[in-house]
Amino acid sequence: MGVESTQTIGCSRGTAADEENLTVRVCLHLTSLYKFFTLIDLQGGGVIGCSTAYFLTRHALYNPKIHSVVILEASRVAGGSSGKAGGLLAKWATPKCLAPLSFELHRQLAKKHRGDRVWGHRNVYCADVALQAQDLDNGAAVTSGVEEHEVSSMTKVPSDLDWLLPGSVKSYAEAGSPNNSAQVNPLAFTETLAQLAKEIGAEVIIGSATAINYRDKHSGISSVSYTQNGTSKTLEATDVLLAAGPWTPKLFPATNLGQPPRGHSVVVRPSRHLSPYVLFPNISAPQSGSLSNLLSPEMYPRPGDEIHDFDTIYACGPDDYDVPLPDTTDTVAVDEQRCNDVYTAVGSVSKPIHDGEIITKQACYKPQIRPHEEDEEVGPIVGPTGVRGLWLATGHDEWGIQNAPGTGLVMSEMIFDGAAHSADCESLDPKNFLKCD
Repeated sequence: MGVESTQTIGCSRGTAADEENLTVRVCLHLTSLYKFFTLIDLQGGGVIGCSTAYFLTRHALYNPKIHSVVILEASRVAGGSSGKAGGLLAKWATPKCLAPLSFELHRQLAKKHRGDRVWGHRNVYCADVALQAQDLDNGAAVTSGVEEHEVSSMTKVPSDLDWLLPGSVKSYAEAGSPNNSAQVNPLAFTETLAQLAKEIGAEVIIGSATAINYRDKHSGISSVSYTQNGTSKTLEATDVLLAAGPWTPKLFPATNLGQPPRGHSVVVRPSRHLSPYVLFPNISAPQSGSLSNLLSPEMYPRPGDEIHDFDTIYACGPDDYDVPLPDTTDTVAVDEQRCNDVYTAVGSVSKPIHDGEIITKQACYKPQIRPHEEDEEVGPIVGPTGVRGLWLATGHDEWGIQNAPGTGLVMSEMIFDGAAHSADCESLDPKNFLKCD
């Protein structure tokens, strides 16, 4: 079945929520198999797990008196890339079977829950730009006022993109428009989804999952073991959703994820308002020869939201594979110099950013199946594993925030109805990705 772009949130499909451990517990095929079920969303405090919990608790079959949805999270909700990503939403994202649905669900969620104010949802322009840096710390002149950038006889920079240095733009190519592109603050978005799920019966448990326990001959799920404040505990469950991002293979080794890339980013409070243009730049060093080896960080101006009541800009540098994945999101190593390099680069093409204040330096890991070309479709992995009651939702790579609502909706349909209805997820089936023994 194709994507239903007008799918209404919470009408006939949804999610089942758990009760004890940032984990979702769900009764699979409830009407015919169980009177009670528990779905645990393991390490599910990220945007995929919280989105699934949200839609489970909005499913027509969900009943908090007989269904238990639990998000089991090792550190904190949105502690990883779900709270540290750029938050770009794009109808043109990959995979094509999921992205348009998810983009529309983002719009519906924002309309229903005041997302424009709570998590900064807004439509944006996106552009690929070539920029010439200037060394503002060493006397580079900056023309005052708004100046239109002439980039060629055929192309001009939009007049409201006025926060780049005059004369800095060498080329400009629109990659997205407000009709097909938007943004959110991922931290505020993920935390809000978790809270909305809790309001209808889901439970968040802070504890570190140590094992998935199976019935005889892996015929089904029996429970999940985890530790909390040094104490070993067990949570019974009929269903387990593994939405642990790059940590998923540690709990289910058959998950075929590659070495996860680490990315560094900064959040800056600029000296003035920045118009809503998400930029993918190629920054060249000043002609003076200073500021050599500049990065070309992506730039995401953000409006005020419930995290910050003022404008910010998020900028992220290139991925690296230098440091292995740590045990939890709160032990991710942040390289201060990499963050400084990101800020130096974006400050060399924009005076409001240069004159702004860094408020966050951070790093995170993405769940990546393998490195791929920009428009190549590789995953994510969404669906049943072949073990009754064990589900996967991981490998979303750079489009995790964008594709979270779509993933949450189709997972709720699979868990409650036995199949996804809102999107054709055949290409995302775990059978296409799991390692063979």
